[in-house]
Amino acid sequence: MFLGHDIPTSAVAAGGVYHYKDGRTAPDTINVLLEYGDDYTATFEATLAPGIQGAAVEICGTDGKLWIDRSRFEFTPAGRGAKPEVVMGPQGYDFTLDHVKNFLECCRTRKLPNGDVLIGHRSAQASHLGNIAYLQKRRLRFDPVREEILPL
Repeated sequence: MFLGHDIPTSAVAAGGVYHYKDGRTAPDTINVLLEYGDDYTATFEATLAPGIQGAAVEICGTDGKLWIDRSRFEFTPAGRGAKPEVVMGPQGYDFTLDHVKNFLECCRTRKLPNGDVLIGHRSAQASHLGNIAYLQKRRLRFDPVREEILPL
């Protein structure tokens, strides 16, 4: 679930093999736009090109932007000259341990994990829609209730 929405209602993507000219067919660079109803558009960008910083999430809203990566959070309030607030994670901490602890706790208690199967399904849907849009080189419309791609 992303900002209160489960599934995108449309997707479009572009990319290609721009850096590694070694015969690969999967893109080394891709940009995907996912529309979530009339509420917002999420942008996913990825590249394997050397020197590009990655593995972060940036959420931009009316009050500012939140940038999250594996080791810190950074919030920059809206407005000219606003100073970002940075919260660093513990130095050298392996955040994979949190997932393992949650999984083992769920095995003991039979509770749902933080990322249960429905969350995984919904996340995969967004990824698959972006990939299909890239492969078909067209914008897709998606019915989130029937979970099917609609004709344009």
